[in-house]
Amino acid sequence: MNSLTLQTLRERNDPNIRLLVLGDPIDHSLSPPMHNAGLESLQLPYVYGRLRISPENLREAFQVLREQDFLGWNLTLPHKLAAIDIVDQLDPSAARLQAVNTVVNHSGRLFGFNTDGRGLVAAIGEAFGCAIPSVRIALLGAGGGAGQAAARYLADLNVPALILLNRTAAKAERLARELAQSSNSEIRAEPWENLSKVCCEVDLIVNASTVAPLPEALDGLEARHLVFDMVYTPAETSLVHFARKKGAAAADGLLMLLHQGIFAFEIWFGKPAPAEVMRQALFTAAGRGGETL
Repeated sequence: MNSLTLQTLRERNDPNIRLLVLGDPIDHSLSPPMHNAGLESLQLPYVYGRLRISPENLREAFQVLREQDFLGWNLTLPHKLAAIDIVDQLDPSAARLQAVNTVVNHSGRLFGFNTDGRGLVAAIGEAFGCAIPSVRIALLGAGGGAGQAAARYLADLNVPALILLNRTAAKAERLARELAQSSNSEIRAEPWENLSKVCCEVDLIVNASTVAPLPEALDGLEARHLVFDMVYTPAETSLVHFARKKGAAAADGLLMLLHQGIFAFEIWFGKPAPAEVMRQALFTAAGRGGETL
C-alpha cells in the first residue's frame, strides 16, 4: 500500500482506511501489516495505512483526520512531542511522558496516549527475561521524543540507576535534573563520549537514538550486558550486530513495535488484540518469519 500524503488524505480515495501511522519518513513502517492482520482476524471492516506528513503540516493533518472521522492513528518520528499540543486531552501516562504515540478520535475530540513505555518494558522482558526494576540502565539518545518518554517511564519504575546520554549534553542534563526530583532512582547525565566508561556501571543499555554509537565508543561492552536497540530494520542493526559479536544478549526494536502496537489496538477497540496474529504478520513483514522468541 502506497503512503498517503496530505493531498490524498483530503481526497479520501479509500474510505476503508480509518487508521494510520504518521511520520516523516514513513514508507519503512511495519505497523500496517501488523495492524491489518489484527483487523482482519477480528473481522473489523477497516484498513490501516501510512501518512507521510512533515512537522509543519502536522496540525493541519490532525484537523483533516478529525473532520473525516478517522478512528485513530499512531505517531512516529518526528511527531511524538509536537502532538502533545495538538490533541484535546491527554491520558495521564502521555501527560507524564510528554509524548504521544497513539491518538483516539471520539466524535471529533482527540485523546492522546503513549504506549511506548509499556511496549519497551514488555519487549525487554520478553527478549531478556529480566525485570526492569532490578537492572541499572544506560539510555542513549535521551534528548529525542522516544528517548525522553523512555527516560520518564523508566524513572517512574525506580530502577536502581538510570544514566542518560545524548549528543546534545544539555538536553540530557536538564532531563536528569527534572527526573531526579520525583524518582527514587539514581539518575544522572553523562557526556556521549563517556559511553565506554558508563558501560562498566550498568547492566542494560537501551538505544533510543537513530544514530548508533560507533564500536570504539562501546569498548566497555561485555558479555554480561543486555543491549536493546529501539531502532528496527529488516536485518540486525549495527548496534545489535556489534553487541552479539561481543557475546552480549541483544535485541532490536521489532518487539517494542509489536507490544506498543498491541496496546494501541486495545485502546482503539476496547478489547484484547489478536496478539499472536499481529506478531506473525509483523515478523513475516520484517523477513523474520522463522525466528523464535
